[in-house]
Amino acid sequence: VLAELLVKAGCVVRLVTPAARVSDWTVNTLEQATIHRRLAELGVEIVLNRGVVEVGADHVVTNCVFTDQRWREETEALVMVASRTPNDGVYRQLLDRADAWADAGVRSVKLIGDAQAPAPIAWATYAGHNYARLVDEAPLGDALPFRREVTALACP
Repeated sequence: VLAELLVKAGCVVRLVTPAARVSDWTVNTLEQATIHRRLAELGVEIVLNRGVVEVGADHVVTNCVFTDQRWREETEALVMVASRTPNDGVYRQLLDRADAWADAGVRSVKLIGDAQAPAPIAWATYAGHNYARLVDEAPLGDALPFRREVTALACP
């Protein structure tokens, strides 16, 4: 999405990823081929199986994830999409004020979504949906938070 936005703003974009595919996780959602095609049609240079090992004021050094061969590439700007860490500051502040919850009608506070563990948007969306669906339910203990159908074959 960021590469597409930058191209539409007039930038020349080179997308570098250590993965063998652009947006590799989207293979699971059947979107990967569409994403790759769209970026290619927009003129994004797609560089696979390469990581970033050095960032300078006017350059980036990339490396092959298999051989560690390196390339220095001049650049005016760099946008990194990398690992993220949870930001649970609001949750911790709420826990510090647990004694005031009853007066405000709050029974519990739960850490979910990106505050708990940053992940693809589909996971954060599921976490919010699941929490909203189960918010007033009794605790499940060790039961699974979803229904599982068990089927059996019967022979006549």
